[in-house]
Amino acid sequence: MRPDRWLSLARLSSQSRLNLLCLALTLVALVAQFSLFGSNSLVTAAICSAAILLALLLHLCLRPLLQEITALNLHAQNLQDGSFNTGANQLKIHALAPLAQSLNTMSAQLRSERATLYQRELLLDTVLQSSPTALLLTDEHDTILMANPAARRLLNAGKALNGSKLASSTTTLPTLAQAITSRQQGLLHLPDHSIWHLAQNQFQLNQKQHNLYLLKPMTREIQREELSAWKKLLRVIGHELNNTLAPLSSVAYSGEQRALQLKQTELAQLFSNVSERSAALNQFVQAYIQFAKLPKPSLSPVNWPRLINQLQDLYEFDLVGALPKLLWQADTAQLQQLLLNLLKNAHESGSDAELITLQFEENSQQLRITLQDAGPGMSEDQLQYALVPFYTSKSEGSGIGLSLCRDIIEAHGGSISLRNLVAGLEVSLLLPSCDAATRPLQ
Repeated sequence: MRPDRWLSLARLSSQSRLNLLCLALTLVALVAQFSLFGSNSLVTAAICSAAILLALLLHLCLRPLLQEITALNLHAQNLQDGSFNTGANQLKIHALAPLAQSLNTMSAQLRSERATLYQRELLLDTVLQSSPTALLLTDEHDTILMANPAARRLLNAGKALNGSKLASSTTTLPTLAQAITSRQQGLLHLPDHSIWHLAQNQFQLNQKQHNLYLLKPMTREIQREELSAWKKLLRVIGHELNNTLAPLSSVAYSGEQRALQLKQTELAQLFSNVSERSAALNQFVQAYIQFAKLPKPSLSPVNWPRLINQLQDLYEFDLVGALPKLLWQADTAQLQQLLLNLLKNAHESGSDAELITLQFEENSQQLRITLQDAGPGMSEDQLQYALVPFYTSKSEGSGIGLSLCRDIIEAHGGSISLRNLVAGLEVSLLLPSCDAATRPLQ
């Protein structure tokens, strides 16, 4: 018999092959009958009846096995379609029970692995959505495939970016666009004076080139390190100046007293001037030392009516809206010093006192304190360096007022920002909720 015919027989179902077997046995029996007994209708009828009965019996015996095969085949199809919650009915599986058990074990393993994979995907998505790091994924044609909320806020005011071109999305940030084009990595200073660290990576996904861009905000970390360096320098300088000023003041005082005894008026006045300048310099140094040694905030519920009354006793301003109604914890003394510094700057800006406003806005997550004046505002350079220690645009300023404000609010886990308005300067303070404010400070 030709090989292709054997293949045709192999493709037949079990039922068809059993029927062929019965037919072959019938033909053999009929051939044997005619060879041994000759033509006999009764014997022929008996042989045919026996063949039909055998076929029926084989069919009945094969039916349970076919049902088991059908059930297992359905289970396998469910696994192929990704449905891992179904299984073969063990009560109806007998001959193929080991195979059914193997399929059930495979189904349980796949179900467990899918649940683990789903949890990992959910965790990864949660991390990406809540991360302050801006993440952008583009294809080989520079089309943005994925952008997390931080990236959307940075590039498109929180709006969707998927499907747009990265080059067009970075037109408002030429520094970033240039860094991406030149494959530059490292720190970037953006126009809003924020500092970001850019990392770029290329990889193959589904045999296609993809680009991953990660922008990590570094402004606060760098400012914190910068402030820490300034404080260390202040402590060293303050220590050396104190060691010099103390004996100098003592010598000046003694010299003044001796000159008065000798009735040397001009010499006494000279020593008096030296003593006064030493005292003024010492007061100046102490102010810097106090800034360098700002204590850790002692948190307690803020009594807002009392705090506002104390501020209005010293500086005039208009309270806009209501006072906070939720429980907010802070170091009241430090918070008062912060607001006094800001009010002092507002009055020194040349703004009319009645145009200086203080406003509170709160939600469950944070309290926003906004102070606004009607002065000339700040230049771009002043806005950029206003929070840097020792920087001042005033002829007699020390340059630590706003730096102290930033140090106080950041010690509370919050932040400070400045921006020019159409008329005047707006200073915004963000104070975190009670839970965040009571966490251990870094």
